[in-house]
Amino acid sequence: MEKIECIQHGAIYYNGTSLLDLALEYKTPLKVTFLDVIKYRVEKLKKSFDEAIKVLGYKGKFIYLNANKANYGLKEVATAFKASDGLETSSYYDLLFSLKIFEKYSEKDKYLVLNGYKQDDYLDSFVKASLDGYNIVDIIDSLDEYERLKKYDKKLNVGLRVHIPSLYSEGDEEENDRFGLTDKEFDFILSDLKNTKLILSTIHFHQRGFDYEKEKFEANFLKVFRNYYVKASKMYDSVINFDMGGGTPLPIDNGFDYLEWAKYVITLLKEEAKKYNVKEPNLISENGKYSQKDSTVNIYKVIARKNTSEYPWYVVDGSLLIALPEMYALGEPIKIEAINDLDKNKVKVKLAGVTCDCDDVYFGKDGYVLMPESSELYIGLMGTGSYQNSMNGKRGVHHCMLPEETDLVIETVDGKLVKTIRNKLQTIDEIMKLV
Repeated sequence: MEKIECIQHGAIYYNGTSLLDLALEYKTPLKVTFLDVIKYRVEKLKKSFDEAIKVLGYKGKFIYLNANKANYGLKEVATAFKASDGLETSSYYDLLFSLKIFEKYSEKDKYLVLNGYKQDDYLDSFVKASLDGYNIVDIIDSLDEYERLKKYDKKLNVGLRVHIPSLYSEGDEEENDRFGLTDKEFDFILSDLKNTKLILSTIHFHQRGFDYEKEKFEANFLKVFRNYYVKASKMYDSVINFDMGGGTPLPIDNGFDYLEWAKYVITLLKEEAKKYNVKEPNLISENGKYSQKDSTVNIYKVIARKNTSEYPWYVVDGSLLIALPEMYALGEPIKIEAINDLDKNKVKVKLAGVTCDCDDVYFGKDGYVLMPESSELYIGLMGTGSYQNSMNGKRGVHHCMLPEETDLVIETVDGKLVKTIRNKLQTIDEIMKLV
């Protein structure tokens, strides 16, 4: 599955399935999630790092955690969970959700790493899960959290999140990142830990951003290793994990070589560990966008053509604004393209959703997009699997009271392709009950 998307007979096939055939069979608006893509992404990265570790003779191991917040679909998280080494949570409710998955698959030994702000219910549940035998680590984000954890007076596995500038920060973005411990707080906790029952195992930092830039990645990676991991591991033998939250290059370009990237990252760790005479740590990678993004495609039909500007508007039977909150709110790049009649002549057009909103439009950086001249054209929003449900709501009342699209899930079960409608196109009766 090296290339998830390909063109055959003028139409796009995604993970081996014709998107046009799905649109014709299930009608639009339609959202399709390919669970096999999630499994493939997780297994590909794990295999790449495992091979790099073997080739380079690295002593630590690679630990892949699915960052649940990217997509809270039960099937999506469960698929990633079964292929990965565990889950990463961001809230009390996320932890409860994750524990249900652990219970369902009887996997207490897999990792469960907790991030985010910890209210008392979050910490209480962490302590209970720890005492119940789960392989669970609380990543301490503030001095207040540390002081509250001490009061439990229990042997608990913890990590420390350090505050560093955002990997791809521009302007004042760094000032808006409240997460992590300051250097002063980090040093205080390191010196005070010996007076507690807490067991420090993990140094955590967050690599964020939509695009991968090697130089910036390496600068932050080495800064955290040298300034924080080295110091902590020399003070406590229990420190064995170096946790980079996010930061994995996204598979937008099918040509990206993940094995070479894995070798590059493991080489960095190996050289730094030797240079500073510390143990080679386990590398934890928390990923949600990487595993989930490419798993989902939204499909719409062009239902009208309207001329009010230099380029004609192609109006689709759904809302781009509703479907792509990540793009509109955060500038996340998402590919929008025709899925059929790709062998026909292309024309410059603008795309518009069916809502009564002047912002429900898309025309790219050039002021237009190229679309085939076709009497029955369908378009796909490619890679909508991460954050879209969380940001725009699920089974709710959407902008201009548009119904939520048919939700189709496709997966391979016992060697056969199984298609399941998770939710049918939302009806007006369902919407009226909500309002």
